[in-house]
Amino acid sequence: MAENSSIIVCGQRFDVGQRVITWEDDPSISAYTLHCISRPDILPYAPAKGLGTIPNRCRPRRLIGADRSLGRLGQVLKQFVIHHDGMGTSRDCFRVLHDERGLSVHFLLDNNGDIYQTLDLVDCAFQAAGVNEISIGVELCSRGEKIAPGTFPAELYKKYPREPVTCTINGHQWLAWNYTKEQFDSMVSIGKALARILPGLPQVMPQDPSGEPLWATLAGDPRDYAGYLGHYHVTNQKWDPGPWDFKRFVQSIRGGVFYPAIPGRDKPELPDASEQAEEIAHDLFDNNEQQGEGGYFPVGPMGETRLWHGGSHLRDDRGKPVFAPFGGKLILARMKREDDWPSVGSSNFVLLRSEMSVNGAAIKFFTLLMHCDAEENVERMPQWMKAGQEKKWWKDLAAGEIAVLDQPVAAGELLAHFGEAGKPSQWTGQVHFEVFSEEEIGAAVQPGFWTAIDGTRGGRFCLEPQIVTPIDTNRSATLAHSEVVAFFHKNPAREGFRKLAVKHLSEWSDKNDWEAALNRSRDFAGLAKGAKHKLYTDQIEPFLWWGDGLDALGLPADKNVWGYHPITFVLWLHDQLKGKAQAAKDIKGADAWGGKKPPAEIKDDSADGAEGFMDDEDALFGEASKSLDLEKLAAGYPEEK
Repeated sequence: MAENSSIIVCGQRFDVGQRVITWEDDPSISAYTLHCISRPDILPYAPAKGLGTIPNRCRPRRLIGADRSLGRLGQVLKQFVIHHDGMGTSRDCFRVLHDERGLSVHFLLDNNGDIYQTLDLVDCAFQAAGVNEISIGVELCSRGEKIAPGTFPAELYKKYPREPVTCTINGHQWLAWNYTKEQFDSMVSIGKALARILPGLPQVMPQDPSGEPLWATLAGDPRDYAGYLGHYHVTNQKWDPGPWDFKRFVQSIRGGVFYPAIPGRDKPELPDASEQAEEIAHDLFDNNEQQGEGGYFPVGPMGETRLWHGGSHLRDDRGKPVFAPFGGKLILARMKREDDWPSVGSSNFVLLRSEMSVNGAAIKFFTLLMHCDAEENVERMPQWMKAGQEKKWWKDLAAGEIAVLDQPVAAGELLAHFGEAGKPSQWTGQVHFEVFSEEEIGAAVQPGFWTAIDGTRGGRFCLEPQIVTPIDTNRSATLAHSEVVAFFHKNPAREGFRKLAVKHLSEWSDKNDWEAALNRSRDFAGLAKGAKHKLYTDQIEPFLWWGDGLDALGLPADKNVWGYHPITFVLWLHDQLKGKAQAAKDIKGADAWGGKKPPAEIKDDSADGAEGFMDDEDALFGEASKSLDLEKLAAGYPEEK
């Protein structure tokens, strides 16, 4: 059998960087086989509930229908369910699932990290009752709570060691085997690959308010959840995958930290080596500060005046790709055709919300990318747009209006392309890159790194001496174009601005004070009132997107935000996260075991506990299932008769 490192999704092979054995490579692990592998029976000889007369061990996903494309699969898949099998090897697990129980799972993951794939992800496995239609499943090889000398063969245990640990699930404590390093690494490889292949699968876990994993069954309908989860999150009759560390796993698969773009480099991900990452940051500082005459943080949107400017401009040719710096959810977007752009360039944008735990602090922040290109070329269109053409928000986006989304994206995923902006008739390729939050998150993660300034008293303008004085060399209390450019091009004091965290009223908010602020400001005293009105209508109003009612998306109602120098923020977060995927607090050593055995009716996925895999719809697969149309499936699976 040839060595392979690719999984199969919608008939296409995708490399995961680990050893993979698919059903195409080895037909003895094919879930498509309509008979037992180890004996001549067609039907399973110890079938799970509802499967006694069904030869199929899997089925097509009904919600996909005839469109077995990646785009359609990405619209249907919401979950990845993790199990453990209670067995000694993955091949033993397959034999039990396929031959005895008539069940299936997409992946089996052996002690040594070998990945077995038994069916294409486009098809539905019988692996987690209630969520089969919308999920992928994996069985991690583990003997579970069978803790005893000799549980694993001596050579196997020596080569792939694991230790007993404790965890508490639905209030019951378990003493169980932990997972091998090889298994964890292979699962991370699968997760990272799926983040590229199926970006609509969120890289999140069920968690409690503190940001720790949720060690209990989900409240409400488990089909409402999207992301990675355990079998015990779906039903309280299961406890697998036991001590799987969802926290460390999710943090590991979210991938690296990226810049939206690094001009001159194809891959915008920051390398692990700090010196190399800092070198890239300094290249971007130069790109922003030494090229062009505007787009600086935190003042001078066009290289002049004391107007707040919450981000930095990166410059490259129009049409170059722009990537997600972090994983999260796209929550707002606008994509106007070039004919509808205002006189100073593209008003297209995407807004990403990210939530993560860093150094024990739960943080939430937003990434804004403004001046994006018009995505009129279908071939290069980002996947989130291609997948959104059947979503409710697509109509608004296609019409050039602001669309409210809830679209998961992975770190490093293509979000947009460089558009153009600048003074009228002087557009250049660039994108505005901004990071902001409601709370000052810097001090919660690393006290002392960021210099925090509350500038909200200035409204639309910056009045803070710490910012204005170093720039205002002629001491006029206004900032001339030449002063702003000279400061960011030449003055060494600009390096201090790279570590500023500044609270201010968002420049993108549409509060009805813009023209009043322009009329009061000394910066525009030389302009007639009509000219100020034209300045507002031509260069400010077309870019405003933050209206009332967006607090439901996590944006602050008062529209005051903490802005961070975005180039520094990416480098800083990279350094905080590098090699620091944190273990879940509630996985403890074997010495924490209290000695009380959990209820016997709560099973793992071993041979004596294979219920909990089947949907009623799976049992109806075949002629009887034809009465289940998509509307009925979307509303919920039928009650058991």
